[in-house]
Amino acid sequence: MKPKTSLRHALHDPNLLGSVIGGESWATWRVVLLATKGEQLTAEELETFKLVTGGRRMQAPASRVEEALYLIGRRGGKDRAASVLAAYIAGLCDHSDALSAGERGVVLCIAPDQRQATVTLDYCEAVFRGSPVLARLVQERIADILRLKNGIDVEVRAASFRRLRGLTCVGVIASECAYWASDDGSTNAR
Repeated sequence: MKPKTSLRHALHDPNLLGSVIGGESWATWRVVLLATKGEQLTAEELETFKLVTGGRRMQAPASRVEEALYLIGRRGGKDRAASVLAAYIAGLCDHSDALSAGERGVVLCIAPDQRQATVTLDYCEAVFRGSPVLARLVQERIADILRLKNGIDVEVRAASFRRLRGLTCVGVIASECAYWASDDGSTNAR
C-alpha cells in the first residue's frame, strides 16, 4: 500500500476527508488514526497518544502498523472513524503492487451481524459522496459493496468464517469483535 497523500493532509483537506471527523471532539480519533498509519505526531498529539495508550509507549509508531486494536465504548465514534480509515485505504492509497492484473482489492469491514456492518458501509459511502475528490471514484453501490473505479471495493460482511474466505483484502476493519458468534453460537462477550 502506497499512500497517494498523507492521512494528515486528507484529514485537513475539506475536499478529501477534512469535513468528516473535524473539530475538537474528534481530535483523539485523528491522533489515533495518524499514529496507526505511522505518521509523525506533533508534541501535543503525542501527549494525547500517550494518554489513550496508557502511557506504555513513549513514542508513536514510526511506520504503518499491520494490526491495531481499539477498545472503545458505546457512542465512541468507532463506525465513523472506521469509515474514514476505510475511505483513506480504498480511495487514497495505491494497491497496484498487491493486486494482479484484473484483480479487485477489497477493504473489508466485518461486524457481528449484517445490520451493523451496513452502518459502516453507509458511513463510508457518505464519506466518499461528501468529498468532491473521492465522489469521482464511486462507480456504484451494490447491496453490501461500494465499488470504486480504481479497482477497489469497500465491502461489508457479518462475522462468519464461512463467508470471509477467497478475498484479496488490502485492508480489514473488524468491528465489535467481542460480540462475534463462535461456531457453537456463543459470543466472546462476558
